Amino acid sequence: MKKIVLSALLLMISWTMMKAEVSHAIGLQVGFERQLYMLNSPSAKDGKTHLNKEPLNGAKLGFVYEATFIKGFGLYTALNYSFTGHTSNWGVIEVPDKVVPGQYHPSYQYEYKYKAEAHTLDLNLEFQYKFEIAGNTYLTLLTGPSAQFIAKYDAKDFFRDKISGQEIEKLPIYVIGYNADEMEKYYKRWNVSWGIGAGFQYDRYYLRFTYNFGLVNPYTKDAFKEMDIPYDCEDRLTRGRLDDWSIRLGVFLWSSDK
Repeated sequence: MKKIVLSALLLMISWTMMKAEVSHAIGLQVGFERQLYMLNSPSAKDGKTHLNKEPLNGAKLGFVYEATFIKGFGLYTALNYSFTGHTSNWGVIEVPDKVVPGQYHPSYQYEYKYKAEAHTLDLNLEFQYKFEIAGNTYLTLLTGPSAQFIAKYDAKDFFRDKISGQEIEKLPIYVIGYNADEMEKYYKRWNVSWGIGAGFQYDRYYLRFTYNFGLVNPYTKDAFKEMDIPYDCEDRLTRGRLDDWSIRLGVFLWSSDK
């Protein structure tokens, strides 16, 4: 019975859309994006669970297609390219003498930071409803899924002597962070998310904000093993997540209504 009702509902929606006067629009958009790798993991200091965040900030550029069906209801889809990156502040590493006897002073301190860059392609499919608040002026509510593909990820670590400030190419007894070769080992290239957002449109120009909640754990089993966290733990607090939010300015270059 449920299948019959669902099938009838889908047929009614399809028939209505076929009968409706559909308008189409094509455009471009550009904006700011923040990708946020998040992981709740136990701290080595107190054993409690803390939220660790790794932000990547950058620019977003996309090609847009919009279809409006009935009284403001429609679909908005965009194929985007994003370039994001992050450079951390200098942190401190204490190198104990017992690791390499006689080579370093006990608990000698070095400083380190890392730089990461990501090139991402994503496809958005958003269901939207436009409220006309004035002549040719609209408020938009939207929600829908997105799929992201990390085409390239580069990372590099930097080290320096804390006292002299002299740069060191690599500490021989420590490997920190991820590099391009380890991308496949520690990070998954694909991510799926669900977003919510709102927008404002005047004539052909629009401003949109969207927050996407990651649905896929972006870290691999090897990454969890390195961090000494059980990968299959049922506790939701130990699951990783890749969220992102963006604010975009766009213009529709062509519309079937014009």
